[in-house]
Amino acid sequence: MKEEARFRIYLCGGPHCTASGRSAILKALEDELWAWQLDSSVDVRVSGCQDRCDDAPNMTVWPGPYHYANLTPELVARIVEQHLLHEQPLHEHLQPRRTRR
Repeated sequence: MKEEARFRIYLCGGPHCTASGRSAILKALEDELWAWQLDSSVDVRVSGCQDRCDDAPNMTVWPGPYHYANLTPELVARIVEQHLLHEQPLHEHLQPRRTRR
């Protein structure tokens, strides 16, 4: 029986995030989840545009929402270890919540 996901990650698949290295971020994310044996407890999905194009590439972590932007493979590694493994969000890298107009 498959373990229920503790977290769901939406990695932006919009044109700006894709052009800014979304594929490398996705690979780094999957590699880190596997390395920490979190791959069965974290559901990763590529989403549509998250309307944070100036901050590309970006992702949202649920429960939350926690918005991380300007992602690099090194930052993804820190997010996986600190936020997903130890459940301590990286507050210094969180983006403010946006309100819809």
